Amino acid sequence: MVPGGCEVWYGDAPYYVKLIGPPGTLASDILRLKSDLPRCNCDLEIIGNDVRDTIKKAMIEDDDIDPDVEDCSEEVAQLPLIAFDADQHFSKNPTYKKEIRYLLQSRGSPHVVQLLGRTKDGALVFPKFEHDSVTNIMSHKNEGRVQNIRRWMLEVIDGVAYLHSLGICHNATPHCRPVEIDDGDYSKFSFANDVFALGTLLWTYCFYNNPLNREVLLDTPPPPPFRDIFIACTQERVGDRPAITQLRAMYDTIRLPNH
Repeated sequence: MVPGGCEVWYGDAPYYVKLIGPPGTLASDILRLKSDLPRCNCDLEIIGNDVRDTIKKAMIEDDDIDPDVEDCSEEVAQLPLIAFDADQHFSKNPTYKKEIRYLLQSRGSPHVVQLLGRTKDGALVFPKFEHDSVTNIMSHKNEGRVQNIRRWMLEVIDGVAYLHSLGICHNATPHCRPVEIDDGDYSKFSFANDVFALGTLLWTYCFYNNPLNREVLLDTPPPPPFRDIFIACTQERVGDRPAITQLRAMYDTIRLPNH
């Protein structure tokens, strides 16, 4: 992510494009899907209305997003060994020591997925659920739409609120980050970043999709009754975003159809 802009790769090459510009410029219009790239099949840098060739930059792979992944083997070894059953469990590789510490702190909470133990290969083991959030969204597009979105968001908010009560920041890194962590400095994560991430999640629930970039996210807020909540969550100034308790209260005031 470029501070104030975006980096994208496209095509078979793939070609690299850097876009930075305020509203009303060519770069901004491209980010907002209002204009096409002026030239294709080449590496470009578009700053405002200025278009110029640039040096190709290697595509960022998933494994390269966080270079600070830690060796957690000692912490994982202390977890109980689980006879992994794909029908009952799912697993993931650990990334941070504090991740394991926070999961252990959250044991017993009905709002946080429970860490069961480890596999022989050192992966973390969790209970497997019948449906994930994406499946839930796609299978409930019409029936009880407002009720479902409100219920799903409250469930997630309760989980994040529980973490906050322990002094834990969820540190979710959605594709559309708030501007204060554009530079990828994870030390800047705060409870307010979690609230921004909850706004992005709300957008996903409302539109059944992930926003392409922050410009698309902020330019197309969800319709009522979720519009004002989304706008509050995605304020540029950290101090203007609601606290997690205030956010929950905002959802509690939503009037449901037939209620």
